[in-house]
Amino acid sequence: MGRTRDALIPCEDVTLAGTLHLPGDAGPYPALVMLPGSGPEDRDSGGYFPPLRERFLDTGLAVLSWDKPGVGASTGDWHRQTFFDRANEAIAALAWLRAQDEVDASRTGVWGHSQGGWVAQIVAADDPDISFAIINAGPGVNVLEQDLFGVEHTLRGASAEDLRQAVTYMDRLHNAAISGMPYDRLRTEVMNPARDTPGFDYFGDFDADLWAFLVRNLQHPYEPVTALERITCPVLAIFGERDTLVPVATSVRIFEEALSRAGNWDATIEVFPGADHRVMTGEPSTFADGYLDTMTGWLRVRIG
Repeated sequence: MGRTRDALIPCEDVTLAGTLHLPGDAGPYPALVMLPGSGPEDRDSGGYFPPLRERFLDTGLAVLSWDKPGVGASTGDWHRQTFFDRANEAIAALAWLRAQDEVDASRTGVWGHSQGGWVAQIVAADDPDISFAIINAGPGVNVLEQDLFGVEHTLRGASAEDLRQAVTYMDRLHNAAISGMPYDRLRTEVMNPARDTPGFDYFGDFDADLWAFLVRNLQHPYEPVTALERITCPVLAIFGERDTLVPVATSVRIFEEALSRAGNWDATIEVFPGADHRVMTGEPSTFADGYLDTMTGWLRVRIG
């Protein structure tokens, strides 16, 4: 029977509040941290994490996750983070995890979804003690390319003119963020003229905090290839074939080429047919056939 205990993780001037899930009373166990995607995610990622976590626990891993800064019981403000800040946070969480008596510090890794997949790439490249990384729908392209792909493919079936308007609006947002346009000017000059046009709802209404987050991350951009070509630990990269937010074919090529340059001899890439951004299929949606077994089978081989 598994058990849990509270986790308070210091990271610079922030305290991250989370939960450490343990497979049982014995140990030490191999372990992983789970990194959610974008937005104000809590330690359960709005219900996305629990079924995944249960499979990891059944496989014999301890699992740590936490509320993002400013969410739940964590201090700070996630709007003030770059992807590199999120990676530093995850590395601090891994250090905390390795110090726990129930955890085998020599067998710890990271699982990251979507934006958390970008973060997992940085962690896997920068943490010398990491044992493995699972990158779940983590793009191989940067934010600019991913946003443009996303707005085009979430408008699938739209007219050529609607797509043109949507891409033009996205370009204007990107350029405004890179230039550091003040929020009041953004609303007047960029957002208000685009209301009720195709693509506006991709982000919806920015408030000042969310705009500051986009500005911060586009002025301190992350290029995935710079991390991928430094990752030497075992990597499992997973994509859904019908992901409308991530350019899967392009990402697969970038992963293959960059990990090869890294000399990574243990890199596995899986694309699940018909699956979406969360590697789910059907209505109501369920995890794609073989998805959970692929992760747990891959982990058993690497953690012993």
